Amino acid sequence: MTPQQLTPIIFVVAILLVIGIRIWRSSKEQRFAPGSMWLIPGIFAAYVVWLIFAEGYTGPLDIGLMVIALAIGLAIGMYQGTHTTIRVDHTAHAMFVKISPLGSMIFIGVVVLRIAVRYFTLGPAMAAGTSAPGTLSAHTPANLISLLLLVLALGVIAGLRVYLQRFYNRARATL
Repeated sequence: MTPQQLTPIIFVVAILLVIGIRIWRSSKEQRFAPGSMWLIPGIFAAYVVWLIFAEGYTGPLDIGLMVIALAIGLAIGMYQGTHTTIRVDHTAHAMFVKISPLGSMIFIGVVVLRIAVRYFTLGPAMAAGTSAPGTLSAHTPANLISLLLLVLALGVIAGLRVYLQRFYNRARATL
């Protein structure tokens, strides 16, 4: 087997391994501190905004499509929150959250679909993210779809956090 044939196989195995670990971890109860649970989505949002500008998708239609993708992602994340088990510990000012496997699979499906679009249309180097941003021809449909899926994933993460924050605030208000 040549290295060119082996690279996609290793890439797919790595993705499947990450997906398996993510689903396994999300099936366990995780501690969320309301003050710091926005750190990862904030970093992810900064990365997505940087990609939008680095790839040059700043036209009105592009931004409009991204706002729609973000709104759909927020709705999916809020829906995912309704299938999440949440326990609030008032004394520790924390939440213990068990995300349903269905919700994790929605998020992972969006990310895998993004990688697949990039792989089949742009090649293995761009799918793996090993090529520098801005090296693609601007405004290809595949690149736009890939970026929209990333914005959708950001919306899913943010939507779940919004649901958790609202749940925590309601629980604190009953004290």
